[in-house]
Amino acid sequence: MLTRLHIENIALIDRLDIDFSRGLNILSGETGAGKSIIIDSVNIVLGERADKELIKSGEERALVEAVFDISSSPKLLSFFDRSGFGTEDGHVILSRELSASGKGACRINGRMVTVSALKEAGDALVDLHGQHEHQSLLNPQKHLDLIDNFAGAETASLREKVSELYREYKSISNKLASRFGSERDRERMLDILGFQIAEIERAKLTPGEDEELQKEKRLLQNGEKISRALSSGYDAIYGGTESASALESIKAAASSFEGLTGIDERFQSIKNRLDEVYFTLEDAAIEMRDFKNSFEYDAARLEETESRLDEIARLKKKYGSTIQEVLAFLKKAKAEHEDILTSEEQVKQLEAKKQAIAGELYGITLELSEKRRHFAQLFTGKVLEQLSELGLEKSKFEAVFSETPSFEKACEGAFTAKGFDEVEFFITTNVGEPVKPLSKVASGGEMSRIMLAIKNIAADLDDIPSMIFDEIDTGISGRIAQVVAEKLFSISMDRQVVCVTHLPQIASMADSHYLISKYERSGKTHTAVSPLGGAQRLGEVARLAGGADISSVGIEHAGEMVGWAENYKRKMRENR
Repeated sequence: MLTRLHIENIALIDRLDIDFSRGLNILSGETGAGKSIIIDSVNIVLGERADKELIKSGEERALVEAVFDISSSPKLLSFFDRSGFGTEDGHVILSRELSASGKGACRINGRMVTVSALKEAGDALVDLHGQHEHQSLLNPQKHLDLIDNFAGAETASLREKVSELYREYKSISNKLASRFGSERDRERMLDILGFQIAEIERAKLTPGEDEELQKEKRLLQNGEKISRALSSGYDAIYGGTESASALESIKAAASSFEGLTGIDERFQSIKNRLDEVYFTLEDAAIEMRDFKNSFEYDAARLEETESRLDEIARLKKKYGSTIQEVLAFLKKAKAEHEDILTSEEQVKQLEAKKQAIAGELYGITLELSEKRRHFAQLFTGKVLEQLSELGLEKSKFEAVFSETPSFEKACEGAFTAKGFDEVEFFITTNVGEPVKPLSKVASGGEMSRIMLAIKNIAADLDDIPSMIFDEIDTGISGRIAQVVAEKLFSISMDRQVVCVTHLPQIASMADSHYLISKYERSGKTHTAVSPLGGAQRLGEVARLAGGADISSVGIEHAGEMVGWAENYKRKMRENR
């Protein structure tokens, strides 16, 4: 339940703490005292749209914090554990800060979260019914679950079987799609792989080929320069007709030291080095000659080399950055091609199994759908009874189901883990008007009574622990007001209810009653909330019943109302 609401700098509120209790919590007060501000604050902390204009004039920031005790709800404890937020001794703290600069902050148990995460948490903790949109029963996705929960065991086993078969059906479908794809996909893949394999194989690549071709290309591109260098180098070493060759000059120089080697070891060293130079030059000359004789510039070969390099570059661009990677791609493509060719038998087996499961799934889903439609009629009948008691006896309320798909349509995507039904509640509260989706009902008071009617039937069908009703008493009085009060108490026996009201019948039914008032201080208006008990509570009930002038008769009448309500509540609790 919601145990505490803390508000800072929202509209007329400086700082406000409200400690709520279990059962039926009633908020009342003069018009304009600030009841709507408190509801706005709750909406803010539940992740609804927040306008920075709500920040109190002259302040830079505002804060709303809500503390919830979920220690008695295993489902909610599990939800917050799965969400990664955990709890603090079974408590969850939602907070939201607004800033005049437009930058706000949302937190769950002190951890920063997005607004959407805050809203998801709020949706699990509170149903707020009134003029705002934070209403779980307005969501058509909840309507199917509501009917299934209403049907109970009658649909539970069927729904479980549908979910089990759907998981198996989906698993086979995913396997076919991811591993094999459709027949058209497989044929397309075979064509693509076949083209890729043929393209690479035609090239007849060899590792390192591109590097050798690059060397050859550089030689061919510089053929004239290479030939000139080889010729001039060779001539310089062997000499021309007009001058002695380099080899002859070095040989002569070495010979001149032959008679001196015994005189000093340095002469022998010089001769040895000259001999080494001679043999080195001779080897270089022979290599230049051989290179010159074997090298021939060939323009056609250059063109052929460049064309081959272009082909290799194109393949590397498509299949890998090196020839080794291209060849690895080829190997993988061949294996995948072979796998698809040999998978036809597996595909046939899986397709047959998928069809068999689809047939069984369709049959059970049809049975589930028929059960749902039956219980939907019972549910809508009970809602209409409740609406009649709440003064909306002219209403029409329907559960509108989607069209039942054919087997073929179901196999094309209509199946879900819940079957193939989609359902939405439609209503009209005026004679002669067509029914419309529940979310299109304009009146906040009517919407709250509709929600109250549904919640009375479905009180045990969800695990949302707190309900807040705003404007539920708009346009009602007398006997209907008394019925609304009784129904609110009925709901509050199983969960916490917070209700803003100006009807004495509802206020007298309170387990906890809070007065919202405003006062002036330092030339400014402020809002305060005070818990009421004893004479103060009777005075507020008398004010709601008779106006500002409270007489002894009014107090006596208020006492009778509260006394009757306490007696009614006691009997209801005893009869549970």
